[in-house]
Amino acid sequence: MPSDIKVNNPVEKRALKRWFNADGFLSSLRRVNIFCGGYGSGKSEIAVNFAISLREEGKGVSIADLDVVNPYFRSREARKLLEGLGINVLVPPEEVMASDLPMLQPEIKGALFAGEGFVVLDLGGDPVGARVMATIASGIEPFGFNCFFVLNSRRPFTRTVKEVVELIKEIENSSGLQITHIVVNSHLIEETTSLVIEEGIELAEMVGLKTGKPIGFVALEQRVLEDFAFEMCPYPVLVIERLLLKPWEKGEGLGPQRFRI
Repeated sequence: MPSDIKVNNPVEKRALKRWFNADGFLSSLRRVNIFCGGYGSGKSEIAVNFAISLREEGKGVSIADLDVVNPYFRSREARKLLEGLGINVLVPPEEVMASDLPMLQPEIKGALFAGEGFVVLDLGGDPVGARVMATIASGIEPFGFNCFFVLNSRRPFTRTVKEVVELIKEIENSSGLQITHIVVNSHLIEETTSLVIEEGIELAEMVGLKTGKPIGFVALEQRVLEDFAFEMCPYPVLVIERLLLKPWEKGEGLGPQRFRI
């Protein structure tokens, strides 16, 4: 853990291990990493945890919140936490993003094309949220980015192979970018079990056979890790924390226990 990342409780420096089975995946990671998916897929939660995991590895990281579709669960909601960890948070004005063809701000373009360190982009849900990338897609090198489609098999409209394949095509057409990987994020929040995770992996594998898009990694909360045979999983596993909460949850003591900024 980098020395400039501050954790208030020294005991908690025991370090939650973020990645399993991921050495090859992390070493081949592209500098620009884009997260998209269906509405309610959990892509913002994944994007934030992904950015934090890179920062904990000592990497320079910027995260751009390009989601104006959902008023909750946006990566900007964790801005204080992210900036406290040394992550650069880029948030364009919503009036710019809400136009018919949203435009990226110069500082975000700079991070994409000329910046240093890793860049994480959190797009809005569904094709509407992905259209912000259409203005610059032609300028991004075909092999200069990873575009992760976050799949939650327990959400409406992403429960069958046909539904997922159609949504992937719609997002690609809207954004002008090709999705490169699928991220399995199947969950039922507190009721998630290993069977739910395995169901998501199976669906992602079938989608991969149809589209040629491999599974990038599997995301699951730490408490599920105890019930999930991650050592038998053929894919990288990212352990996440719930960091993006509804307003009424923040007063209930939910959320990250490891970091207190």
